[in-house]
Amino acid sequence: MATNLNHKLKYQSLTLLQKYQQSPTAELRNQLVALNLGLVRREAHHWVKQCHESYEDLLQVGCIGLIGAIERFDSTKGIAFSSFAIPYIRGEIQHYLRDRGYSIRIPRRWLALRQKSVEI
Repeated sequence: MATNLNHKLKYQSLTLLQKYQQSPTAELRNQLVALNLGLVRREAHHWVKQCHESYEDLLQVGCIGLIGAIERFDSTKGIAFSSFAIPYIRGEIQHYLRDRGYSIRIPRRWLALRQKSVEI
């Protein structure tokens, strides 16, 4: 049953993408974002464990990447949209984290010493 549902979602997503390529509207784009939000959730969940940013922030940034993927996708190439969109989502999140992170990489040993000194 789950595979039938996945097949339906893929077909619905592909038809919406083809309609969007013919006549791009904000309504179609929003439907595509809602339909593929699971891709963004999965990436945001992966990255929230590795940084100090909130899940909601990563979700919003990932949605920007998803919108970029929707804008650039070409259905005539024969590539699955999820395979095309994940690098855009991941890249947008990584750029966000890189921009918000430290400009100098502090060695782990020094961070551990700092943490010990704070605890004392």
